[in-house]
Amino acid sequence: MAQKKLVEMGEWENPKNRLKYCRELEIGNILFFPQIPFSFPQQEIDFLLQQKQGSSKARKNIAYKPQLDKITNHDPKDPIGAQKIHDILRHYSKAVTQFLTQLLSPYAKEWKLDYASFRPFQEKGRKLRTRARNDLLHIDSFPTRPMHGMRILRFFTNINPQEPRTWLTSQPFEELAQQYGGEKGVPFPESPGYSQLDRLQKKLKLWLKQFGFKVPMRSPYDQFMLQLHHFLKENDYFQKNCPKDRWEFPPNSCWLVFTDQVSHAALSGQYALEQTLLIPQKALLQPERSPVAILERLSGKNMVDSELIQS
Repeated sequence: MAQKKLVEMGEWENPKNRLKYCRELEIGNILFFPQIPFSFPQQEIDFLLQQKQGSSKARKNIAYKPQLDKITNHDPKDPIGAQKIHDILRHYSKAVTQFLTQLLSPYAKEWKLDYASFRPFQEKGRKLRTRARNDLLHIDSFPTRPMHGMRILRFFTNINPQEPRTWLTSQPFEELAQQYGGEKGVPFPESPGYSQLDRLQKKLKLWLKQFGFKVPMRSPYDQFMLQLHHFLKENDYFQKNCPKDRWEFPPNSCWLVFTDQVSHAALSGQYALEQTLLIPQKALLQPERSPVAILERLSGKNMVDSELIQS
């Protein structure tokens, strides 16, 4: 089960601590920062707090894509407000990345910068379909962006001036894969590319991708992680009876965790930001602890297709 590890202001400036922080994350702990550890102007926070939910609680979070320098899911009727949100999320993404470059220097040269997001909705009571609910315990997996064994590292910031963001955490990936993997619930996929059908399907997907179609090139690892994500959320017995720890992340605090390893749920909280970083196997200090390594040990199969990674 995850533990919350306090990181005091300024501790990260000591180079001796940087390997320690990576190790804590890789064994499945949460790094907790009582205060935002970088400059975040109050006027930018105040502007985000003024943003309305709109009429639909099913509306998606606003996402910032650093590689394209653009946002999605904003209100098209308010171009001035959208530009302001874009600028704030760009500043947030850069500030988090610069901070983590120092804090987690062993990862910095190899990681891939993924999306940042603004989450203006109250998680408690939010009406979403089961697989999209954040208040159900789950392991993260991206249905349209396969990881091919890369780790999902997420940095969260609670900008709510009054309310904490409340999480639950439960068993780590290894225990869940042992408990539910294979014939027990989530089948272990076959190793990639050996049957004629596999080769034909792969060629078709690669061909479609060359012509601009958005086709998820999932490895066996990604197939398993997505099925496990769905299985956990839809398993009432697991949700009710699994061991749980409850965490409160106060206003203006931040936390950092590998969400593909730590099962988690956001029970309540409104107004949060998040930045995702993807960490390849070669950057890890303990790659044997990663979900893909664990899955390959349990299944006895190769879970990553190198040809799909290159595509």
